[in-house]
Amino acid sequence: MVKYLQSSIGIIHKNHAESITSYIKESVDEELKEENNIKPAQKKRLTFCVEGNISVGKSTFLQRIANETLELRDLVEIVPEPIAKWQDIGPDHFNILDAFYAEPQRYAYTFQNYVFVTRVMQEKESAIGIKPLRLMERSVFSDRMVFVRAVHEANWMNEMEISIYDSWFDPVVSSLPGLIPDGFIYLRASPDTCHKRMMHRKRAEEGGVTLDYLRDLHEKHENWLFPFQSGNHGVLSVSQLPLGVDDSLHPDIKDRVFYLEGNHMHSSIQKVPALVLDCEPNIDFNKDIEAKRQYARQVAKFFEFVKRKQESSSPQPNDSEKGSSKQILMPHQGGLWMGGKGFPESALKSFDFKRAMSFMSG
Repeated sequence: MVKYLQSSIGIIHKNHAESITSYIKESVDEELKEENNIKPAQKKRLTFCVEGNISVGKSTFLQRIANETLELRDLVEIVPEPIAKWQDIGPDHFNILDAFYAEPQRYAYTFQNYVFVTRVMQEKESAIGIKPLRLMERSVFSDRMVFVRAVHEANWMNEMEISIYDSWFDPVVSSLPGLIPDGFIYLRASPDTCHKRMMHRKRAEEGGVTLDYLRDLHEKHENWLFPFQSGNHGVLSVSQLPLGVDDSLHPDIKDRVFYLEGNHMHSSIQKVPALVLDCEPNIDFNKDIEAKRQYARQVAKFFEFVKRKQESSSPQPNDSEKGSSKQILMPHQGGLWMGGKGFPESALKSFDFKRAMSFMSG
């Protein structure tokens, strides 16, 4: 640096060049310190997407278990599925959910397109939060792998429409990393159980939903989420659970966690962990407090597991980087280089050396 100032800038006296070098280094160090103070590293919170068939109990899970238990109440922020947005669109209050169920062949693409848009809006609206875990009801991935597949196979979405859907799905998901969860929670129950619960809740738009449709959705959830064992291409039964995949798992969830994988899996969620919760039993959460807390403990342990895995996989500074300070080095092209941050030659030309020298001599 001193030689550079003497030969290229014209600072004749060595002591002046050394003073200017020290001044620049101190100024840069101070600026970097201020930047670090202004922009502290914000701790990333985790996002889990809660998946499952129609009427499997997602709303009950989110409201009664995540909201009302000591294990989760202060841990999670709940982001329910934006059903209200689907039921009331624009000044004319269109109900696209009702329109889809009434005329699926006419409105399947329109509905799935709008569902995706509302999920993007919802992710943006809930991106900043205080609580360390965000639980979102369903995801754009279950939209594509379950519901879009179902309407396409039922011929409610034609080849042109699904080609259009796929043409923007990948680039949009790739450009919005907030849509990619850190984990999935799959609420699992048989189609017959889901059908009984649907009949009991009597949501107006679901009047035309058949048991066969629920069976189809169940099969697509299973095919999407569960890694099949070699040679077994059938659908897993409700009583089966995936094999444990990690020795560090807590006993409460050891046989309920696996990683998403397979050629059919979207590249952005390959190896993302998933927790399976058995929702087959009909539990009265007003009376069975212990059952409610058991579900909550499993989610809390899954959160700890995913958080620990992410922290352990974060890049750590090597020994040469630890304790090292920023250094000003001479690059090959005439500028300054300060520990990985460039100081271009144009900046040197605009630097007030007269002010620097007067400062040093004062």
